[in-house]
Amino acid sequence: MTMNALIYLQVISTQKIIFQGNVSVARFPGKKSAFTIMKDHAPILSLLEKGFITYEGPFGKGKVPVASGFVQVRKNEVYACIEQ
Repeated sequence: MTMNALIYLQVISTQKIIFQGNVSVARFPGKKSAFTIMKDHAPILSLLEKGFITYEGPFGKGKVPVASGFVQVRKNEVYACIEQ
């Protein structure tokens, strides 16, 4: 994996920053259907439903439980604000 294939992901709740770092892929439980974000994805804003945010990067894999929330994708930066 090359460094230019990475996107920045930040997952926050009302209490704390749950994860922040560079990842190669992030998957979200979208309100209408699950979706995957990779480098150069089109800008979107989506509601999230109960499920898991999963991600992979140079460090390995991670998984965050989600009850609800939203995610914004813009210019290879992904910000998710969630309730757990």
